Amino acid sequence: MVTPFFRSEQILSFSFFLLLGLLLMCVALGAAGLLHWRRARRAYEDRLRLLAERERVAATLHDTLLQSMQGMILRFQGVGHRLAADSPERATIDHILDQADEVLAEGRHQILALRVPVVYGDKLSQAFAAIGQSLQENYAIPFSMRVSGRVTPVNGDRGEDIYAIVREALYHAYQHTGATAVELELVYGCEFFSLYVRDNGMVSGAPPRALPAMRERAARLAGTVELQTLAEQGTEVALRVPGEVCYQMPCQPGWRHRLADWLRQHMH
Repeated sequence: MVTPFFRSEQILSFSFFLLLGLLLMCVALGAAGLLHWRRARRAYEDRLRLLAERERVAATLHDTLLQSMQGMILRFQGVGHRLAADSPERATIDHILDQADEVLAEGRHQILALRVPVVYGDKLSQAFAAIGQSLQENYAIPFSMRVSGRVTPVNGDRGEDIYAIVREALYHAYQHTGATAVELELVYGCEFFSLYVRDNGMVSGAPPRALPAMRERAARLAGTVELQTLAEQGTEVALRVPGEVCYQMPCQPGWRHRLADWLRQHMH
């Protein structure tokens, strides 16, 4: 027959080992969480160092190579202006200068590609405003940006892909359409994050050279890139990415959000 005292000892012993097991489990989970946090922080710091190095290289290229090329182009222009307008030499120099302008523009494009800003969280719109301002200064074409909807933080890796797609669309609008104004609209919908690049340039029928790569990037995000051209109105490049893919904390759409997203989609 088991005495009450012995039963109490069994209960206390069981409770002790149960608490000890729970404590060890909590310690193990805490250690795993701390290890994961340290790895994530190390990866983030490595990414920041990489971006800083790319920014340094881009600044060096801009301050040396591109500035030197610009100076040489100006000198050749001065030489060409001294020649007769109908001389073969003048025509040759003008052709070379046109090619040099194209090389210079492509160099600026590659430097912009090197300058990938930090687009984690809610900094994506700031990055777009910065690149729009840079393009406006380089090409002397006004840039405007509109943001609608509730701004929602975007995942870092997804944000970099979105930034790369829109950057290519902006570059094409400035460089190849002859536009006098370029606009970027960001629509933070609940189901989709939509971005629209519009210009009022001439419709040449030639799509952006990087359009296949843009669509490939968008497909990795389960998104789409659509190109719409209207005579005498310009071109619109539309990127749509599902919110559950790109948002840090996707929202649950209600009927109002669904209606708003449907209206935005069909109005564009």
